[in-house]
Amino acid sequence: MIHHRSILLALALILLFCSPLLAVSPGDRLVPFTARDMEGNDVDLAAIIGKKPVMLVFWASWCPNCFREVPKVNALFKRFGGQGMAFLGINVGYNDSEDKARMFMKNSKMEYPVIFDGKHVITGQYAVRGVPTIVLADRQGKVVRVDFTVPEISDALYSELSR
Repeated sequence: MIHHRSILLALALILLFCSPLLAVSPGDRLVPFTARDMEGNDVDLAAIIGKKPVMLVFWASWCPNCFREVPKVNALFKRFGGQGMAFLGINVGYNDSEDKARMFMKNSKMEYPVIFDGKHVITGQYAVRGVPTIVLADRQGKVVRVDFTVPEISDALYSELSR
């Protein structure tokens, strides 16, 4: 009897944690959070929502695809960061450390601000299932895209995101 309960509990947990319904999706709103970035600056996403488009990049130092996506994010950061778009890297903290994250940031030449989510609070709020996960939202905080690759952002799309 206990064995059956354990199996049912395990299945319920698998369904709960693997359910795509829990992950942030296009049409959802960004989940506000406050944190300190790895340079010691306070970040308040609620203060950004309503003012500028946002790209959240969830990553880990052990992720080769994350490393390959950094130059693409850097290029978008250079192009649109000065125009007002907010870019924020979030190290998911799983099987990682701040030292490893800093080494990754240095080796990949990451140019945008990063939060180390060592307690998995932000990662949990966004129900991140894998890395990299890129969340793109418009100025009002409406999620327009969630993917494992960095989107191409044209001037026309940036204009739409900025409305």
